[in-house]
Amino acid sequence: MNITGATPSFRFLDRLSLAGSRVNEDGAGLKGRFAWVIDGATGLSDERLTSGGSDAAWLAGRIDDRLASCSGDESADGLLDRLEADVEAAFREETTHAAAVPDHHAPSACLGLIEAAPGDGSRIRVRGRFLGDVIALVPSQEGIVRWSDERAKPFEHKTLAALGAQGHEPGLIPEAVRRQILENRTKLNRPDGYWVVNPLRPWAGQELRFEAQVPSGAPIVLATDGFMRLVDVFAAYSDEALHARLAAGQGRELMQELRERERDDLMSGAYPRVKTHDDATFLVIAAEPRG
Repeated sequence: MNITGATPSFRFLDRLSLAGSRVNEDGAGLKGRFAWVIDGATGLSDERLTSGGSDAAWLAGRIDDRLASCSGDESADGLLDRLEADVEAAFREETTHAAAVPDHHAPSACLGLIEAAPGDGSRIRVRGRFLGDVIALVPSQEGIVRWSDERAKPFEHKTLAALGAQGHEPGLIPEAVRRQILENRTKLNRPDGYWVVNPLRPWAGQELRFEAQVPSGAPIVLATDGFMRLVDVFAAYSDEALHARLAAGQGRELMQELRERERDDLMSGAYPRVKTHDDATFLVIAAEPRG
């Protein structure tokens, strides 16, 4: 079947999102030819600035709601421009009660947005726009490829170096790590730093962009770094093996395995990480022609 010119859209296959602690600051969804994953990060203030369960949960929810209400027919660039303006205005309204909000107190969020378009022959053209370390595993002509924005990696390495190898109590962030995170955030949405969705610093247009020709109906995975610990922290799977298990509908078993591995290393000594348990989210979808 030749589907060149047919307008494709995404179809849901599987999804699960679990909080790492009290509040889940992740998000994921799809609408027409768009699909997305969100990973929020609260600022370094003990004061909650917004009406959400946390500031990052508020921001992730705002992004998710606005993407879900999109027409599905606009361009990705236009969608992100509109999202940037909405997030800025909504945060300003949410924080009218507060004094001037310092940059490092505002929440931010990693965002991976993918869109489907007509491809070559029976394939779908899938394009990605990524800010931060959320991840897509995409079946391409080169095999399973990973899409992610790794511009924050040098700063994450500094944070892990500040953490050291001695481990730490669950739920506690050592002061040296807190200072390093604060220093890292001075580079947020700067040319010599890293880029995320943020209500105080412009970001639209700074996404890393990807493209692949994907077989119609082939499973595509979107995930936050908390779920991808199975690959990147615990080294229990390769990208290909994890994708295969998710495509086979084994996501809940994988999530259970993730939490068991985290509980087996509660002090984060064997597998260094700032949070013992992080929010973990995956979304499995397929792109197919409409109709």
